[in-house]
Amino acid sequence: MRTKHFLLGLCIVIGTSLFLILGPAGQQNDSLKNIVTQTHQHLKDFQKNLRDANEKKLEIDQKYLTQLGFIPTHSSLSASASASTSSQTIYSINNQTIKTNFSVVTYTFNGEIASTILHAQNIATKLPNELLIIYDLGLNEQELQKLQAFCNNSKCIVITYDLQQLPSYIFDQQMHAFRPILIHDALMRSRTILFMENNIRIRGNSISKEINELKLKTENNGVGIFGWTTRQATSSRTHPKMFDYFETFADSFLFLPMVSLDFIFFTNTNLVNNKIMLPWIKCMLTPECIHPIGAQSGGCKFNKKPLYRYSGCHGYDVSAFNIVLGLTFGFDETKYSTHDESSSLYYVETLEQATKILENRRKNISDTSEHPFDE
Repeated sequence: MRTKHFLLGLCIVIGTSLFLILGPAGQQNDSLKNIVTQTHQHLKDFQKNLRDANEKKLEIDQKYLTQLGFIPTHSSLSASASASTSSQTIYSINNQTIKTNFSVVTYTFNGEIASTILHAQNIATKLPNELLIIYDLGLNEQELQKLQAFCNNSKCIVITYDLQQLPSYIFDQQMHAFRPILIHDALMRSRTILFMENNIRIRGNSISKEINELKLKTENNGVGIFGWTTRQATSSRTHPKMFDYFETFADSFLFLPMVSLDFIFFTNTNLVNNKIMLPWIKCMLTPECIHPIGAQSGGCKFNKKPLYRYSGCHGYDVSAFNIVLGLTFGFDETKYSTHDESSSLYYVETLEQATKILENRRKNISDTSEHPFDE
């Protein structure tokens, strides 16, 4: 429709020009000069209007940012930050009170109680001195009571987080648009967090020391983020239309390894709040950004050549996160991640496995196929 209007307007301009050119001979030279100038200006205006109409922007309702604690300001943020940032701050964090120095953070949905309980037991065993925050995103009353029975001490708290005031798709477990929102909330409660999926199990007998070293590395690397890269390029797991919302191009991400959100450290800094969390959350609250038309999570074809080509499956929140990281840190993943194998730190336990383990424990049955925590 916009193209049709452009062509119609162009015809009108040309028709007017011809009429004036064929007018009285004495006026032809002046008219011709004016016509050329006006025609060029009209064409520029039409092109600008078309460009503006097609431009993709992260424009969201300000009420959502306010609800999440982002408030406009022209002053610098409070002193909890350890990284140097730009002198001009766009947003501040409302009521930012750091209550703990470090927390392990996870979340759970209805039906994931077995995995979440084993996660809580794993953290209590491996990191007994650290606080565990579990975000309840829809447990029924029975499941909530069962979880609280395993999480009933000063080192474990359950927070029922209300997402009802946000767009309904935020709940979607395929898009995971809620993850940056939970990470942002946790960073208002702790200076540094280790964000984990509830199916992750930490392994090793002396892991506390290693986790503490990684925490300090995150706080002192001048970035405030530390994670592990995967074998996939960001371009291979990101729908091409998502790049438009960040005013960048997929070609810039062909050789940028994607960082996983399964197990990752964040520190509350000006840089993280404004350069990472804010644009990331803005994308989550822009439906066309988090879920471009044609995007899907399945159907990955990683055998395409070259390997950095779009695989056909989209990473949603992970894709947006890695775009923001790439733009913020000049496409240098070594500033915020490592290529070292993460398998020495943790392993994944499926919900089916967790359910079986809990059932066997209830029946006091020993199963040698269980993953031991000291593995």
